[in-house]
Amino acid sequence: MQTIDDWLDDRVQDVIGVPGLHYEKADFQPQAKQLWIQAQAAGYSATQLKDACGGDVEQYLVEQQNAMTDVARQR
Repeated sequence: MQTIDDWLDDRVQDVIGVPGLHYEKADFQPQAKQLWIQAQAAGYSATQLKDACGGDVEQYLVEQQNAMTDVARQR
């Protein structure tokens, strides 16, 4: 089984949306819920997922979305 960090890296692009800057964690509640369900189905605990996201899954997704948007804009 791959580490939670590797698993998370593989899933992030699948759960975040169209490039664009976001500032509200609430924008990513549905995606966070989807990620929680997928993590449990893959055999990871809620604690593992939360730890891999720095303690806040929604904020992690906001940061990943914004980072991908910045990269796309620089191209």
